[in-house]
Amino acid sequence: MTTAEPSAPTQPRKRKFIWITILVLVLLLIGWLGLKAWRIAQTTQSLLARQAEAETLAANGLAGLDPDKTEALVMGVRSDVLTLQKEVAPFLPLMPYLGWVPKYGSTLVIAPQLLDMAVAGLDTAAYSIRGLKPALVIMQPGGDSQESALTVLAQSLANAEPDLRAANDSFAGVMAARAAIGDTSNLPGRVQDLFAKADEWLPLAEDGLKFALIAPAMMGMDGPRRYLVIAQNEDELRPTGGFISGAGIITMIDGRIQDFTFTNAYNIDNYLEKPYDIPPEPLEKFMGLELFLFRDANFWPDFPTSAETLMDLYSYGQDAPQLDGAIALDQRFLQLLIEALGTVTIPDENLALNAGNLTDALRQAWGVQEGQNAQEWVTTRKDFLGPFAGAIKNKIETDFSSIDLQQLAANMNTAVQTKHLQIYTRHPQEQAVLDELGWDGRLAPAPNSDFLAIVDTNVGYSKANIYVEKTADYNVTLDDAGAHAALTLQYTHTRPDNGQPCIHYNINVYNDLPDYLTLADACYWNYLRIYVPEGSQLITSTVHTIPGESHIFGQTWQGPAQVLSETAGLTTFANYLLLPMGQTLESRYEYLLPTVVSTDENGRKTYHLDVIQQAGNHSFPFNAAITLPEGAQVLSATPAPTAVNGRTLQFKLNIDTNSQITVQYQ
Repeated sequence: MTTAEPSAPTQPRKRKFIWITILVLVLLLIGWLGLKAWRIAQTTQSLLARQAEAETLAANGLAGLDPDKTEALVMGVRSDVLTLQKEVAPFLPLMPYLGWVPKYGSTLVIAPQLLDMAVAGLDTAAYSIRGLKPALVIMQPGGDSQESALTVLAQSLANAEPDLRAANDSFAGVMAARAAIGDTSNLPGRVQDLFAKADEWLPLAEDGLKFALIAPAMMGMDGPRRYLVIAQNEDELRPTGGFISGAGIITMIDGRIQDFTFTNAYNIDNYLEKPYDIPPEPLEKFMGLELFLFRDANFWPDFPTSAETLMDLYSYGQDAPQLDGAIALDQRFLQLLIEALGTVTIPDENLALNAGNLTDALRQAWGVQEGQNAQEWVTTRKDFLGPFAGAIKNKIETDFSSIDLQQLAANMNTAVQTKHLQIYTRHPQEQAVLDELGWDGRLAPAPNSDFLAIVDTNVGYSKANIYVEKTADYNVTLDDAGAHAALTLQYTHTRPDNGQPCIHYNINVYNDLPDYLTLADACYWNYLRIYVPEGSQLITSTVHTIPGESHIFGQTWQGPAQVLSETAGLTTFANYLLLPMGQTLESRYEYLLPTVVSTDENGRKTYHLDVIQQAGNHSFPFNAAITLPEGAQVLSATPAPTAVNGRTLQFKLNIDTNSQITVQYQ
């Protein structure tokens, strides 16, 4: 007898099995999603709780941060964000397609980049806090006072080098994620506000992390460092920021300011016992100078070039050993410094300085003392800067915990970006970082790009720059054959005409021992240089005439701009002009540019312009009009044009730091 084969499942049983399977899968999916949602909710709640903790910790600024609690908070937030990233990872590929979601769509689209930015930022914070915990101690009231605050800071930075290098690497991820996000103007208002704050601090953090790697060596942790400190007066504008009123040497050893001497610039040279070179031709021709002395040696707007000359002349005149670098600063830098340091007291002068009274105090230091003659006044009028520098040193070393370090970091960033502070070192590795940061005032044109630096030099023995304003209009026409540029500069002297003739050097003004502002009530004599891409060809320029009776050397000046090869990679147009009080003067230049447009592998063309702010100069309006070739289509423009007329893009900038215009087209 044979056994019957089992009968095949009926069709209804198959369908039932499929539906059960689907139901089980759906239930599993719902359970999985529920678990994900619960974990995400728990992590989010944890992050919100930590936000309150962070706000409490940060309430008193850096000085109030508890190092251990801060580290624990950073590590806790990092753990939560990594958990959140893991939980939402399966959904991230869908985010770019959720822009349609009401209210939150634009934020969901950039969620992957936001998470990348958060993770990289927290990695940066974790490395940084681990390495810099010892430095946080000195920022708190009652911190360790056995060592100089600067010494502890330098030692902390040196010991933290491995962590700081890792922090620099992770921060590159922050900047890459921020660049990938791009424009945030379509995001919800609160998110826009967060990005606005981040965009303000991210460049500062990036620069700070890079500088932290070279700071210990620059602060003398690898051996003594001696820097020339140059005080410049922007009221009498010179190429690197202003007339050099004083200078001194700061010596750093193990992060400590071992010595800081300061003297009047007139006391540095030893021309009675040593031979000196003749000055550059414009200083000889337009100022009547016979010797090239320290106080006039910042002749080149490229600060590293002038710094080398200044260091050599200082060592020559003072029989000093070779210096390690140079630091140039001006009155505005001192204001920014005082804003962050708080009131600084000079006991010998019975003077308390703050950001509000500093400029007046510096100018009043020019005042003649009873019994002084003119020669004594000229050689001692800047001596106030020595006690002032000593008071700042004392404040930093003895009362470091009272300093608002966030304000100090922000103000110093402003100072280097606006060139009220410039730093140069003769140590190549450190100088490469300063060069990358743009803190050294170097004129460095990019290849196949446009470049414009307008450099004014007051050659009139006055403080007239207080009252001189400038505007610039720059028109560039691009075509397949090259580019045509037209630059128009307008100078206005805002003081009313006093009816007196312009006399180039009136010794009686100095002999009369005037107050400071009397020296500003004067005509403005300007040796003007315009730095443009190498190979530019001048077509026409304004011819300025200055009568011989106005000149110290009695000769009439009249002529077009000269074309010079003064700085590597650049061509210079040089001119000379006189601006009487109460008047406006225009100076115009037309020239052909070399190749200033680059083309990528896809045939897209890019025009890029660097506009360089002169150190110490007032901010000024800069209006640019870029006309593209016939038939060109604009792909992008940064910053956004203020107007577009046909194929001409117009830009309005206010130049108080180096600025850029970039237009991409095809």
